[in-house]
Amino acid sequence: MHGVKRRTLLYLLPLLSGAALIPAFPPLEQGWLAWFALMPLLYFCLHAGPRQALVGAFLFGLPLHLYLNLYLSGVLITYLSRGLAILAMILLLALLCCFSALFTVPASCLRRLQNPLLLAAAIPALWVLAEYVRSLGFIAYNVGYLGYTQWRYPLILNLAAAAGYWGLSFVMVFFQSLLLLALAGRLRGKKLAAAAAIFLALFCGGILLPGLALVESEETPLLTALVQGCGTPEEKGSAAGREKILQRYLELTRAAVEKEPRVELILWPETVVNLKMKEGAPLHRREMIRLAEELDVAILYGALLDAGEALYNSLILLVPGEAESQLYHKRRLVPIAEYSPLEGLLNKMLDLDIILGSYTPGEEITIFNYRGLPLAGVICFESYFGDYTRLFARRGGRHLFVATNDAWFGRSIGLEQHAQVAALRAAEMGIGVTQVANSGISISFDCRGRELMRTGKEEQGFYLLPLDLAHRHTLYRWAGDFIPPLCLLLLAGCSLQAVRGARSPLQLPGACRRRQSR
Repeated sequence: MHGVKRRTLLYLLPLLSGAALIPAFPPLEQGWLAWFALMPLLYFCLHAGPRQALVGAFLFGLPLHLYLNLYLSGVLITYLSRGLAILAMILLLALLCCFSALFTVPASCLRRLQNPLLLAAAIPALWVLAEYVRSLGFIAYNVGYLGYTQWRYPLILNLAAAAGYWGLSFVMVFFQSLLLLALAGRLRGKKLAAAAAIFLALFCGGILLPGLALVESEETPLLTALVQGCGTPEEKGSAAGREKILQRYLELTRAAVEKEPRVELILWPETVVNLKMKEGAPLHRREMIRLAEELDVAILYGALLDAGEALYNSLILLVPGEAESQLYHKRRLVPIAEYSPLEGLLNKMLDLDIILGSYTPGEEITIFNYRGLPLAGVICFESYFGDYTRLFARRGGRHLFVATNDAWFGRSIGLEQHAQVAALRAAEMGIGVTQVANSGISISFDCRGRELMRTGKEEQGFYLLPLDLAHRHTLYRWAGDFIPPLCLLLLAGCSLQAVRGARSPLQLPGACRRRQSR
């Protein structure tokens, strides 16, 4: 009976960690909780067998991932039957919990490590690798990562400037593993002092060193206007609706320039217009060309571009007086919705009103040249990948735009989750990042990840923004994802040590004493 009660209490620990992390995310935004919430899960892993750890992964992941992804159910129910929508949500939650198991199951084996200092380092290394593996491949889904809870703390974001998101994640879990092992009495004396010194070196060095980088800024900022037209999915479903959306954006653009004639660059979100690429014909809509020339402003806008044999989700820069168009085609496509290797079979099976997986990924990274100023842009889902966005900064982009259409998600926390990622990307690259969204949240961060402006949800209007062009050099922009390989090496060494520890006769001294007493 005592054993059953103990196991029941043990299984409550991962459930507690999953629930404790929820307030760290929108709307409560208590990011400090993420520095402590994993401790029950870590304790569980170090006292559970592999089978128990597998169950613990689902107990930890289900409340957390259900909370963070429940907003997707509204989209799924709109376009799928109720049964298929429920099945899709179940599969998504199961997949995310399986990635949690990539941490909990190996972590349960780490208890064999005899050196508590190695154990304290192996736990965060394993966490980082589990998150990193989740970011790879066709089903790469980075929503709800632990480090995204720190977006409100620019000082903490210096850790991302030094070592990318993965460095931030490592330090957060390292702190909790040290604290847990110290409270449990496994770290004491010189080993505790050494562990504390290592943590302080990583934490303080990561926070202070990026602050030493010189920030280069422009004397005169580029005055821009973000247009948030609130086109609905229903409007986009018909030709008349799409024309109505375009006219709304044209009117808001005119109103922005009339209010502030110094505006030079207008920013529109993802897929505002549908375009067909025809040889010899202008790429932009004629009414857009006329407006840009009349107002003498450039327009950076998102378009669904039909190139004949390929369909692209694109960003296009329209500069009055320039005949040649500058284009960027989205490269990191949304799994299933925008890209699927079994597109034909998938659409035949589901028989929906929309076509899934029909987009073609782009092949090149584009740096837009606006009158000598290098600007960059990515589209929607791409902003979740720091290893990708940093390439634009390395090629000279002075500011990164994120064009997105999150109207599918209504007023849900999905909008906050997407907008806040831009703070991490700004800190990593050392350049400003501005997200312009069809229905909100449009938001802008400086090169340190500090919020400069934001709009509300489902607000229609234009928003004037003196574009922050300040930039600083960061280690992450130069070195990229160096933390996951280091974590892999660390974990490999710890695994060898754990295997040796499992083979060593740990009870031998006691056994000898018993034989001698006989």
